[in-house]
Amino acid sequence: MNPQVSHGLSAVDYPNRGPVVFAVTTGTLVLATVFVVARLTCRTFIVRQVTWDDYFIILAWILAFGLSVSVDYAATKGLGRHDADISLQDWGPLRRAEYTFTVLYNPALMAFKTSVLIFYLRLAKDTQKVLRLASWAVLVIVNLAGAVLTLLNIFQCSPIEAAFIKSPGRCIPLLTEFICSAPINIVTDLAILTLPLPVLTSMRLPPRQKVILIITFTLGIFVTIVDVVRIYYLQTAINEAPSKPTSDPNAAFGGSPEFAWNASLALLWSAVEVNVGITCACIPTLKPLIIRILPAMLVDPDYSTRRASDTTEKHGPVITAPPNTVVQDELAVPNRTYEASADSEAQLSFSEFLTTAAAAGISEGRPNRNRTATLSNTATTGSLETSGLYFGFVNMRKPKSMIRTSVRDSLKYCTIVSILFLLWGFSYGLLTILSSVVAEISNMTLPETLGLTSIYFGAGYFFGPLLVGEWILRHDEHSRRERGKRNMGFDDSIGGFKATFMLGLCIYGTGTIIFWPSAVLTSFPGFLISNFVVGFGLAVLETAANPFIALCGPMDYAEMRLLLSQGIQAVATVISNLLAQKVFFVQLSTHEHIEALTLIDVQWTFLAITLLCVSLALLFYYMPLPEVTDAELDNSTKYLPVNPKKRSYFGFQLRTCSLALAVLAQWTYVACQEIMGLFFHDILTPELNAPPAVSPAANMIRATLPDTSPGALSNTDYLLIAHTAFALSRFLAAFLAYLSPTHSKVPQPRTVLSLCVGLALISGSLVSALRPRNPDLLTIPVMLFFFFEGPIWPLIYTLGLRGQGKRTKRAAAFITMGASGPAFWPFVSKFYAIHQRGASYQTAFALVPALLVFTSCFSLFLDLNRDARALVDARIGPEQQQMIQDRANSEMGLDTIISPTRRPSMDGLNAGSKSSQSG
Repeated sequence: MNPQVSHGLSAVDYPNRGPVVFAVTTGTLVLATVFVVARLTCRTFIVRQVTWDDYFIILAWILAFGLSVSVDYAATKGLGRHDADISLQDWGPLRRAEYTFTVLYNPALMAFKTSVLIFYLRLAKDTQKVLRLASWAVLVIVNLAGAVLTLLNIFQCSPIEAAFIKSPGRCIPLLTEFICSAPINIVTDLAILTLPLPVLTSMRLPPRQKVILIITFTLGIFVTIVDVVRIYYLQTAINEAPSKPTSDPNAAFGGSPEFAWNASLALLWSAVEVNVGITCACIPTLKPLIIRILPAMLVDPDYSTRRASDTTEKHGPVITAPPNTVVQDELAVPNRTYEASADSEAQLSFSEFLTTAAAAGISEGRPNRNRTATLSNTATTGSLETSGLYFGFVNMRKPKSMIRTSVRDSLKYCTIVSILFLLWGFSYGLLTILSSVVAEISNMTLPETLGLTSIYFGAGYFFGPLLVGEWILRHDEHSRRERGKRNMGFDDSIGGFKATFMLGLCIYGTGTIIFWPSAVLTSFPGFLISNFVVGFGLAVLETAANPFIALCGPMDYAEMRLLLSQGIQAVATVISNLLAQKVFFVQLSTHEHIEALTLIDVQWTFLAITLLCVSLALLFYYMPLPEVTDAELDNSTKYLPVNPKKRSYFGFQLRTCSLALAVLAQWTYVACQEIMGLFFHDILTPELNAPPAVSPAANMIRATLPDTSPGALSNTDYLLIAHTAFALSRFLAAFLAYLSPTHSKVPQPRTVLSLCVGLALISGSLVSALRPRNPDLLTIPVMLFFFFEGPIWPLIYTLGLRGQGKRTKRAAAFITMGASGPAFWPFVSKFYAIHQRGASYQTAFALVPALLVFTSCFSLFLDLNRDARALVDARIGPEQQQMIQDRANSEMGLDTIISPTRRPSMDGLNAGSKSSQSG
């Protein structure tokens, strides 16, 4: 304690953030108060209807008032100063004020977010099913998480009084708890921000009104921005604070020395977050007040809302209320002779709430308010479903079936979807290195380290495609028979490629944000959950993205399209590896440099990925992507020269045998790919394999982090070269797939697959068998292995989908599930063979060529079985492809267009069936 402080040393003689904290907190509290008063005035005296969302905003303001006063009081007692600059008599009041803040913070967030969500529920009552369900889900998450965090803050110390009285006890570090709860705030902020946007942008309003409404509802972006700023200051503060519980009674509040200084800006932005959130929650309810004060913003000079006739002229028909009908809306000024009842007001749909002609006759002396109201409603006309997609500002022609798309349209749609390949390629490369870094920081055992890979592939990729991906992808097929217009609201049916993209992005973004608290706590269960959710989300994405690329465009070039997209994914993996090795972990060449704080930069990267996922989900919502039905897929197989349902081995259908072998090939191939990633460093530097003084996880981390070994190239450089060769091979195979339909001398995709599997098997065998004196010579077969394995995944995927017909979407889910192979085999090779049995890495690597033998079963089946060969080699030809794409034939079925090339085997089967029936 600085004795000069006790004698009244001037505040200017030591650093003090207190005045800034006091001023900003008070200013935002006054702003929130003004908007709450304006809301209550509007709801009480103009709309004359107070509902539950208003009560919760009042509760939020009361909590915010107490929170802000506690921060202001703390600022006068030492908040924003160093511990040595706080007088002895101020420590008690300071600790009590800080404790009060921590207890009130989460309830205040809960209250204003609950108010917004109840507002959504009331507006979407009996109209918007998806919005209602999503609002209920977010409401449960907000209140459940808020209750848990509130209890955690109340009982942060044991005994409780140790939190605000200097006494013996054990306290959790509050800064760590704050930053661990940050992902919940970000996810719920983004959910609240984006939930109403699809409804708002789909409504037919004059552009001026629509822009005002969208801006009004998206002001919540400021809450998210404030939350990110708050996280930054929390992260800055936590760098100098312990991340584990402490029992030191001399430690400052929350077990963190210099808490008053380090956490002052974080507490400031926490108060700003609550006050700004309350302000933004009030703005959408102020339209009646704005009409009273600034009618020109929303009302034409003739005292009517902006003319709906303008909208009708541009966007189609509208609904006109019967004459002498009074339209009730809380945004409208109520008629003196007809007061809005609670029941009628509560039944308003979102569309009625925001589009009713509301301002006719704003005050006395103006024309009668009881005039014919014109309402705009997106779902009032069925023509939009068939003629185009309207989302508020642009009319887009609805794309035709993806298997009818032209080359130009296919390029456009596939380029958009390839963004997803770029995203998960970047994520995969970063997670591969990050798992090793996390293992070292957390001192994980070898089984725990391998468990991160196993949970990512084995659980995420096994359950994601089968439980969620396939169900959402085929949801419209499940409900197609009973689907119909339920009411005059939006079509609530969900499903198809677009819906699967959006859901996969949301799951994936949730998994990346979970990494944040896991990294702060260096928690193995947290990392397991994060890896599982990320893998689950990416598996759902792949269930839709891979077949979309394969099906969207001319059928003859499916392999080329998927190879190009997967090549983009491989390039993103190279970029993420380069960033991780040269930017994020550049100082981790020795064990001493590795600590939890090294994950800070990666945390921000994952936060950026989360925000990108939300942006992409919105992009895909508005982007009119083509879809395809099971019936169309079934008709698209008419051109095949062999019946996919023809009986083959063991009485199974030909397409069933092909699919089963494709799943087996994927399962074994992906296992080989991951084993090579685990063994890469150990194979190239056998003399450094698992020294006794180094943990297994530390040995694994050298495979991905910069090293100091002499020589022209390090293992890190070799790994980047290997991934580059992997990407180049996919682009080369894509070029061959482009030439194969029109050049008979160019090998077919099945032949390229056989060559790649065979040469990868040979390269893997050389890696396992060779024992050169110079270990650098092993880089040759290792690089060749990476090069030859590159095209295997996309070729297996597209060839496995050939001839599946109406089962194509389900087949895509099973083939994606085949990526779950690393759930088991890395344990066999790395843990059992080496750690338990003492085998060398090269000996254990013999498992890779053994697995590739099973992978080759699929390519051999396609090469040696005549029917299977005809199934995957069939080409529709440019002339018939042009007929399929021609808009003039849009009403013709695919079976009619390509009927001249129907397979003779099916005709023979049909003829034989008829003759047997007549006999």
